[in-house]
Amino acid sequence: MQSVARNHFPQYVFRDGTKLLWNPILKKSFADLPEERVRLQLIEYLTLEAGFSTSRISFESPVNLPRDKSASRTDIICYNKDFKPLLLVECKAPDIPLTEKASVQIARYNQKIGAPLLLISNGVDDFWFKNSSGSINNLNEIPKEFKAQSTLKRDFEYWNKRGFAGSKTHPEARKWVLESCEFLYDAERNSLTKYFKFEGASKELLLPNYYSIFNVEKNIKLAVALTGTPFGSTRLNCVLNKSGENTAFLSSSLDLLASGDSKNTTKQSVAGIFNIDLHKEIAFNFEQPLNNLIYLLSEFLGKNLQNP
Repeated sequence: MQSVARNHFPQYVFRDGTKLLWNPILKKSFADLPEERVRLQLIEYLTLEAGFSTSRISFESPVNLPRDKSASRTDIICYNKDFKPLLLVECKAPDIPLTEKASVQIARYNQKIGAPLLLISNGVDDFWFKNSSGSINNLNEIPKEFKAQSTLKRDFEYWNKRGFAGSKTHPEARKWVLESCEFLYDAERNSLTKYFKFEGASKELLLPNYYSIFNVEKNIKLAVALTGTPFGSTRLNCVLNKSGENTAFLSSSLDLLASGDSKNTTKQSVAGIFNIDLHKEIAFNFEQPLNNLIYLLSEFLGKNLQNP
């Protein structure tokens, strides 16, 4: 079934300019790795929507399995009110298909844990199981103990903690940023939000993030993200993809746009790297919603001329 982790996002912090995942339960930062992102997406669902107590969740509990030279570690264990294992969770990266091998792995772990409920997730799909008298059976719906109990409030602070909006975003841009986050990442969107790193891109532009993908024309897609910076500002990042190949991108400082600085945006394509004014190029303004700008942004990025 569709994962409960979809449209949930991990929290981030900056350490010496490096973007790291933040575990709100352990109060520790971790490297930004795919499986860790999925684990924290699930934690957000479990604690903020399903209402499960943070005090009854553990991470990386050691499991000594027969024939293993060293102890394995579980991803997540949720405990009941008597602090007995209730749910054992195994997390995989989003690009890892959930196969029988993963089911065998979590079943082996559960020989030691003894949880009545099991979950395997890659953040895209979930497989729930019930362990009854040593027999493991598939479940067609989320167990009642882990169904959503409330709707998550997503205000500006929410988007800031998850790396989409800077805490010091210019006042003129804040409303636009909040509305754009809702448009890009809201659970009502049909398309799946994807995390992209774009290897080789300048670290200063902070391109790695969750993107929403828009099918603009045949064989043309635009990936769009909002990204908070270590300095508390917010950037609009867009990547143009033609026939499966990334051909151009732009990274625009919303704070510079709001303050009237003419060099507010960086554009890169086969023609080179240029500093441009997005106000002039696509008549950008904060009164115009982001959904009205998708085609204009893709059209502008498609112009591979010797000047921007």
